[in-house]
Amino acid sequence: MEWHKAAPSRWQSEQELAHKLLEQVEAGIDDQGRAFLLGTVRILSRHGHEYAAFRIRIVYPNGFPERGRVPAIYLESHRNWCKGPDTHIEEDWKLCLFVPGEVGIDFSSPESLGELIQCIKVFLFKEYLYQRDLINGILTGIPAVWPGQARSHGIAGIREAVHERGRWGRNEACPCGSGKKFKRCCLPKMR
Repeated sequence: MEWHKAAPSRWQSEQELAHKLLEQVEAGIDDQGRAFLLGTVRILSRHGHEYAAFRIRIVYPNGFPERGRVPAIYLESHRNWCKGPDTHIEEDWKLCLFVPGEVGIDFSSPESLGELIQCIKVFLFKEYLYQRDLINGILTGIPAVWPGQARSHGIAGIREAVHERGRWGRNEACPCGSGKKFKRCCLPKMR
């Protein structure tokens, strides 16, 4: 059963919180039965200057919020952005925000959407700066570099997270966010 049917009060609270944190919010169920939120997030300076407004789609996996399942975030606007070597946007416009197992957001908490949106804002500001540097790099010849710490993509990023933590229990939720046990997901790929 889809999580939004199993926990309708949680789905309702996610929508209510989204209306407080995002603009132009739409909520729905996609053709695969996954709940989603679509909304606009604005990146502002501490003085209120708007850098940019981004349209994002938050797609909740079936099984959310159990056992490390995390929402996927897709960029719906700014699809003319370049895909540089350090970009953290996948081919399908999914944002490569973090290694889910190390982000520190407890997705079983009803307040987790607020923490996720803050993470998205920081990420989009970094991507905004990176895109600016990509364009400047074309003019100046200076290559753009991701602003801040970054993990590799895919299994390499999982490997880095496990190595940095020092240990990941075989029966813990996989750091990739699949919701599977580590031993049944990414651990075999790391050997």
